[in-house]
Amino acid sequence: MMRESVGLCGMLAIAACTPPAPSQSVTLADGAILATPPAGYCVDNLASQPRRDFAVIAPCVTLGGTQDAPAVIGMATIQVGPDNSGSIAKDEIALRDFLITDAGAGLLSQQGDASDVTILSTQAFNGQVMVHFADAGAPPIAGLQAEEWRAFRDIDGRLVTIGVRGLSAAPLRDGPGAGLLKLVLAGVQSTSDDTDEDNPDA
Repeated sequence: MMRESVGLCGMLAIAACTPPAPSQSVTLADGAILATPPAGYCVDNLASQPRRDFAVIAPCVTLGGTQDAPAVIGMATIQVGPDNSGSIAKDEIALRDFLITDAGAGLLSQQGDASDVTILSTQAFNGQVMVHFADAGAPPIAGLQAEEWRAFRDIDGRLVTIGVRGLSAAPLRDGPGAGLLKLVLAGVQSTSDDTDEDNPDA
């Protein structure tokens, strides 16, 4: 889910990289969904793939931006599913219960191995599901921590998945990790007029 180029040119800030200037927002799903990062964060235009409805968000300062570093340092990915892929609003409890099964753990695992995943907490409310887990497998990018905070919700009939991790050298804890996830989630909205229905308060 998270791209290696982010680790090279973004979070790990390799000096030889010259990534494109970061953006303050990105549209996905043919313009149906707008993602606006929280303060201090920008869209990584090198690692993001809007045509595949995928975006990476990282601190602007690691992407060549001039903004001050945010208080909480992490990296987030946003993946928007195809039309009619969203069904969480019908029964968010069912998804929460699924994630604590072996099949659900396999879905969360970066390597698809359920035995690598330890579920630390789950929540289901307001048509969305959040899960905090540890993945003993190799991280999606070298240098990222094993723990991840992930959220699932429906927007405009599409499943939206958001993941947050910190650096292994400065890992996020549960409070800051969950807080960053909620901030990123709040910035992902429908561009249609009925945003109140598609984006219930987190």
